Amino acid sequence: MRTSKERERERVNERTAPSEIRSFTLVHVLALSLFLFSCGGDDRQTAHIPDFPKPGDSSRVEGALRALTVAINQSSPASAYAKRATILLAMGRMNDALEDIDEAISRNDNAGSYYLTRAQILRSLQQPAKALQNAQRAEILGVDTPELYTLQGDLLQQQNQFDKAKLYVAKALQMAPYDGEAYFFNGLMAARQGDTVQAITLYQQSLRLKPRYLETYNQLASVYRTLGDQNSALAYNQQALRYFPNNPRLWYGRGLIYHSIGQLDSAMTYYRQTMKIQPGYYQAYFQLGLINQTYRNYNEALSNYQRVQELRPQFPRIDTYIGYCHEQMGQYDLAIAAYDKATKQNINDRQAAAGLWRSQRRQYAQNSYNSLLLPDTAKKSTPQARSRTVIDTTRVRITTIQPKARVSTNAGDSLKRTVKPIGQN
Repeated sequence: MRTSKERERERVNERTAPSEIRSFTLVHVLALSLFLFSCGGDDRQTAHIPDFPKPGDSSRVEGALRALTVAINQSSPASAYAKRATILLAMGRMNDALEDIDEAISRNDNAGSYYLTRAQILRSLQQPAKALQNAQRAEILGVDTPELYTLQGDLLQQQNQFDKAKLYVAKALQMAPYDGEAYFFNGLMAARQGDTVQAITLYQQSLRLKPRYLETYNQLASVYRTLGDQNSALAYNQQALRYFPNNPRLWYGRGLIYHSIGQLDSAMTYYRQTMKIQPGYYQAYFQLGLINQTYRNYNEALSNYQRVQELRPQFPRIDTYIGYCHEQMGQYDLAIAAYDKATKQNINDRQAAAGLWRSQRRQYAQNSYNSLLLPDTAKKSTPQARSRTVIDTTRVRITTIQPKARVSTNAGDSLKRTVKPIGQN
């Protein structure tokens, strides 16, 4: 039998065992954490990197950017570049985001999420082929998310590979049946294949699942504007502006709606609002140029077109529009230069060719005595006027012509009639 001392010792051990076990576990957890921290490499350097903030919280976004910049300046970890690229992507600063994600991949080229981010950036920069390559690389490196598959579906449908695109979007919906973006991209495919009714149905389903998805509002407004239902287009545009009041695309789209129904003054107001929010929105400058051209305000239209050319030198046929304004203002030398440049860039630009022909001849007519002569026509000698001869009537005898007194008829009869000379009674 156990003595009283042994029983007391067992009770003490029972009371102290849990605390010893907790101490032992805590020690091992700390040791494991230190081991992982020492082996983490890039993770060790990003211990104080902030999480991704909500884009609507501007103060947190700026704070996160500052913290990431400090981390990059101190140790330049790949994950800091990648996180900063993600924030810049959400802010719409695509070129800065691309620089950061390229740097992140150069430091760690085995992170699939980095390639996914770069694919999203390249899609926004309208480089779908490169974006698709990066999305496929992300899939090879093990990224398995609905976001990746909807992205690949979008990129494939942009290249008219609709069968493959449908497979990826279906896979995304299988993983996330309530993903509004997947329905949106399904709608895009339907629209590009000419099924407008199906596209509208899918867009509306996308809005029900994701009511704050900007692209869906833009597409619905665009579809209804194309169909001539301007009231529905304005309704979706107005609904989107409640969520995104400072989005330049929405104000530009609103301007297009009013432009299409001939309310040009209202359209100009919304185009100017677009430029106020984003001064480099070259499409708005071009639309303002078209309206000023309609009003025959060619000087203002020319200023708008020249601004487009500064912002987007490769804008289609911009030199033709510039040449037309110069031509209408009588600046034929500048018009000829613009039209000539346009025809060299596109030999099929008939309006530029016709404008060049007109301007050359008007310039020649402006500088020539004879507007009928063409620049390539040899000058003809102008005949000199005949000299006038003065007749002295005092030395010249003038015989008065007497009218005939006999008039013959067709019947052969003769009618005798006395005709007195002019001036006699």
